[in-house]
Amino acid sequence: MVISANTRVESLAKSGINQIPKEYIRTQDELTTITDIFQDENNQQRPQVPTIDLNDINSDNPKAREKCRHEIVKAATEWGVMHLVNHGISGDLINRVKAAGESFFDQPVEEKEKYSNDIDSGNRQGYGSRLATNACGQLEWQDYFFHLVFPEEKCDLTIWPSTPKDYM
Repeated sequence: MVISANTRVESLAKSGINQIPKEYIRTQDELTTITDIFQDENNQQRPQVPTIDLNDINSDNPKAREKCRHEIVKAATEWGVMHLVNHGISGDLINRVKAAGESFFDQPVEEKEKYSNDIDSGNRQGYGSRLATNACGQLEWQDYFFHLVFPEEKCDLTIWPSTPKDYM
């Protein structure tokens, strides 16, 4: 089966196929090395995603501020990801953002396509599918919505979805 670069994950799933295209099936060796991150987080023998406490990011103490900033840079450089705590974002806001994202992705593909990005023209913001080859040579495939929010002059609200209504 040949997969078009503009095919959406959802479209393929709803197409009636009865098996996953071989290009997306991970090797047995890779499958046996995939672990449960929720079990691994309590296993000190495994590498741990850095947890950064942002409590001191705006501290009056310059050494505390610098230590916090250093931990962020180190995590970003060495891991590319981190778990932030004491960031000041309310649980309510986090839940509303999750719900808005779920509402967007629950819409029909045709509605989401109204907000498609166009990577070839340099427009990365919007709804898209990422087709990429991982280190093992298998394709990874995901639908996403990409927003630039910083620096503010890069934030293009014209491509933000108007549906669902609570998206913004």
